[in-house]
Parts: sequence; C-alpha cells; structure tokens
Amino acid sequence: MKPTLDEFKQWAKDCEPAARAVLMARVFAQMERERVNAYIRPIFDAYKFNDLPKIHDYQGQIKDVGDLYLCADDIQTALFYEDCDKAHRAHGFTGPKGHCPALRAEHLVIVTEQALMDLAKPLFGIDNVYGENRAKYLELLIGACLKSTQEAA
Repeated sequence: MKPTLDEFKQWAKDCEPAARAVLMARVFAQMERERVNAYIRPIFDAYKFNDLPKIHDYQGQIKDVGDLYLCADDIQTALFYEDCDKAHRAHGFTGPKGHCPALRAEHLVIVTEQALMDLAKPLFGIDNVYGENRAKYLELLIGACLKSTQEAA
C-alpha cells in the first residue's frame, strides 16, 4: 500500500530530528576523521611500510593508512596500531583499547542512517538498500524531513 502525500508529509515532519541526527553524525565523523588523521599520519610515515603487501599486483611502499590491510608484516602493523592506540589516549580518547575514535564516529553515521531508514520502512516497505541506491534513498529521506520543517515555518 502506497502512502498518501499527507502521510508522507507527516512522516517527514515526525522524523525530522532523526534526519538532523544523521547530518550531525556525518559532520562529527568528518571532523573526527580529519583530527585523527592529523596525529596518526606522522606515526604512519615513521613506519615506512615497505614490505610486500598481501596481494601480488601491488608492490612498493604503502602510502596511505587506509591501505595498511595490504601489508604482509603483521608484527610491524601490530606495533603501528599500538602506537595509534597510545596517540588516541594522548588526544583524549577514553573508549576501548584497540578502537579508533574516527572509526567509532563513522560507525555512528551508519547507525543513525539505518535508524532513519528503519523509521521509513513501515511507510515505504523498503529494506536492505545498499551502495549508490542507499545513498540516494537517504538523501531523499533527509531532504523530505528538512523540507517539512521549512514548510512549517
């Protein structure tokens, strides 16, 4: 059963706080990623991961922290992550050992986005949206919620 326009408008108005939570989580995650990258980069650069990565078509120095999963030197990688954990603590992180504050913030984005989609499921029946369609669906939901508050003003 398709929702009526009035039902959709009411849903958007009711779910506007959830849409704003997604936007706030996105901004926080971006800021946290930039902050963490700034103090992690010098640590990463000091390690100079020059060993052969785990895949054969990639050789040479690993130049990005995000590519560290390619590194075959598990001992050096473990030492790097220990140093990162110390740096997280030195920069005020109080979460569990072995966790990254930027990754926790990015996980919060996923949780808030999923919560908004869960709120829309009874209305639209849409579940398990992935990739580009997920991004488009979220932007439509967020846009509708934000527009509902503009119309009310």
